[in-house]
Amino acid sequence: IQTQHKSFLLQTSEDFWVNTAAGKRDGFCLEKCYTQPVIVVSGPGQGVSGRTLTVRGKRREEGQRKLIKSQWETVRISQLFRSSFGKSSLSGTVVVSGPAGSGKTTMVQKIVRDWADGKIYHQFHFVFLFKFRDLNDIAGRTSIKKLILDSYPHFGSGVEHLWEQPQGLLFILDSLEEFKHRIDLTEPRGSTLPERQCFHPECLCEVSDIVRCLIRQDVLKGCSVLLTTRPTELQTLGNAGVNLWAEIVGFLKEQRKEFLARYFGDRRLAEAAFTYLEQNDVLYSMCDNPSYCRIICYSLAPGFRRMQETQETLPTTVTQLFASYMSNIFKNHQFNIYKHRAVSAEQIRDLVLRIGQLAYLGICENIHDFNERHLNRCNVERSHALPGFLMQHMEPGGSQSHFSFVHVTLQEFLAALSKYLTADSQSLRPFLTQLLDSPPGDNRFKTFLRFIVGLSSPRSAQIIKDLLGPLPHGVTCSLIDWVKTQAEISSSKRRLLESMHYLFESQHTGLMQHAAGLRGTLTFGDDFPYNALRLTPVDCTVLGAVLRPYDKVQELNLSNCGLGTEGIQRLASAVHKCKVLRLRGNNLTDDGVKLLSETLKREDCKIQTLDLSSNGISHTDAQELAKGLSSNSSLTQLDLRQNKLGDTGATNLCEALSSPQCKIRSLLLCENLIRGKVVEKLTLTLSANWSLTSLNLNKNKLGDQGIRLVIAALGQRSCTLQTLELEANGITDAHIEDLAVAPATNAALTKVNLSDNLLTDQSVLALSTLTRRHPSLQTI
Repeated sequence: IQTQHKSFLLQTSEDFWVNTAAGKRDGFCLEKCYTQPVIVVSGPGQGVSGRTLTVRGKRREEGQRKLIKSQWETVRISQLFRSSFGKSSLSGTVVVSGPAGSGKTTMVQKIVRDWADGKIYHQFHFVFLFKFRDLNDIAGRTSIKKLILDSYPHFGSGVEHLWEQPQGLLFILDSLEEFKHRIDLTEPRGSTLPERQCFHPECLCEVSDIVRCLIRQDVLKGCSVLLTTRPTELQTLGNAGVNLWAEIVGFLKEQRKEFLARYFGDRRLAEAAFTYLEQNDVLYSMCDNPSYCRIICYSLAPGFRRMQETQETLPTTVTQLFASYMSNIFKNHQFNIYKHRAVSAEQIRDLVLRIGQLAYLGICENIHDFNERHLNRCNVERSHALPGFLMQHMEPGGSQSHFSFVHVTLQEFLAALSKYLTADSQSLRPFLTQLLDSPPGDNRFKTFLRFIVGLSSPRSAQIIKDLLGPLPHGVTCSLIDWVKTQAEISSSKRRLLESMHYLFESQHTGLMQHAAGLRGTLTFGDDFPYNALRLTPVDCTVLGAVLRPYDKVQELNLSNCGLGTEGIQRLASAVHKCKVLRLRGNNLTDDGVKLLSETLKREDCKIQTLDLSSNGISHTDAQELAKGLSSNSSLTQLDLRQNKLGDTGATNLCEALSSPQCKIRSLLLCENLIRGKVVEKLTLTLSANWSLTSLNLNKNKLGDQGIRLVIAALGQRSCTLQTLELEANGITDAHIEDLAVAPATNAALTKVNLSDNLLTDQSVLALSTLTRRHPSLQTI
């Protein structure tokens, strides 16, 4: 009978089905397409889903990864009854939770198939899968025996032999949140009424009582139960005697790559798709949910595959991305809401307007879960919107449903599209300004505004036109004028950043050039971190794209904006155009410095002032930076204060300064752990370099060797140095008298700073003599 049962399970679990749009279902081969999500062991309410991660894209993934690594054990589906965190290593009750679309149902199908295939859980003789949505259809009282025979009739009269060895049975109960009856396992065991107890597998009981008794081991003691649910139901399982609590986190980078490889079946296509997703933080964030990942791939796959045959370009803005998503929902999923009749553009337009009205209502009233009343208010029929746009959820008890958009960003896009289609061009600009002027901290309309501007781009308009007909021309013109005004008048850093996003989404090259040229200076950073605006990788992508069409930018201040290497990488196509580039306090690391070095090597590099202070730049980074400096002729001021160059890094910079191509006039190296043995190299550099006029070595560790540097600066006729800063270097009186007799051949030097050293009154006479013998030396 076990062989027959396994054969039955293999046949019924060969494919798994997913909803795509309007009830259409597609089958996938479970063995070929399944990608196991990340599962962690945690307590109820203690998992990753309970932690607020407000960022998107890679930063969100990094936050998830850190939480998982520091606080939880990860398990595979084959280990759910073997985790070291469980009370028992081979049996018991296991609860796996996860949000909608996280892959709970697909996971249990995979478990069933792998058991039937002899791959996992050899301790179980029989595995039975029951879905709560099917249990809802059972009227009146039933028994465990009848439940098994109704779903697995091949057992026949042999079903009674199952009770002899309950420890060999595994019951899988899928999607507790879909059960219409409440199962409260928070009550103490002894408080349950006798009539609600299930004492034997053939005892007639309510389904809810059977489930409760199975979970609590009140019947078939020794059997095992695997229960899946959404996190919202965990509070009802407080006294369930659970051996292991686990949570499906979803996909991280490795799982996303595996999923794409399995989905596309073509390595190059999968790699191209991953690169594209990785560059769109919103899309990348959505892909941590397996269901959303499948929806996105399903809707964008036609564009990726056509790229192999034609030169068609994929969407480049978030607006274009969601416009393509919506278009594919209708076109490629055979979205048909009118009972197999042809669907006109007017009918689709009407549906989009109604769903968009619901979406805008949600943004205005801060609603993400909608009930039937909300749908009726906007004249939205659930069959017309599921599941391409909305997802349906059952409330505890099963009598009421509520709905949410597939993703909050899709809600914002549909709201913007609906407003665009119905807006009055005359009143649009004050309407948008009013939304932009929302109180501080109210970001409800932030993405909505970006989308409504993005719909004015020719590419977005074309995608929408093919589906809904042309967008209103007057609205487009009004939007472009509004964006132009915002780019001109933005006063705060945050407003300026938003105007950059508007310019990017508009994809209006002339408008970008006008805005960048008009402002000249773009300031998002500040020397004080709390005054700087933190920029995400998406912000950097946007900024780089906006600056790309412009030939020259006067100044770009990104100090303390939290760029990191990824931010620099996304700005790489534009930063070489900036005359003044301020990157203080951005933790650039090796790869970031390497990118900047490549920027400095460009023949068209226009950078004259570069601030890299407080970036943790090491001696290895300095070696890479020196390669760029050696071949650059535009840079005249370089700020490397408060890094970790050390002696080796300083030596590398000396070699760069000795290059005839290098034209640096001002070099700041204070607080870099530079010691006295570098002085000899610095002395040689001063004689070889004809451009350096200011050298700041404050707060290093030169010691008395610093006096040798002063003597070299004074005594070399070819030395162009005008200012030498040696504050707080541990210089003593030991060699100060050498200054009094130093050669006086350099007439350029006007200032030497020796303050905050270890000099005493003994040095006063020597310093006085120095100033008399060198009349050009104005300050010491």
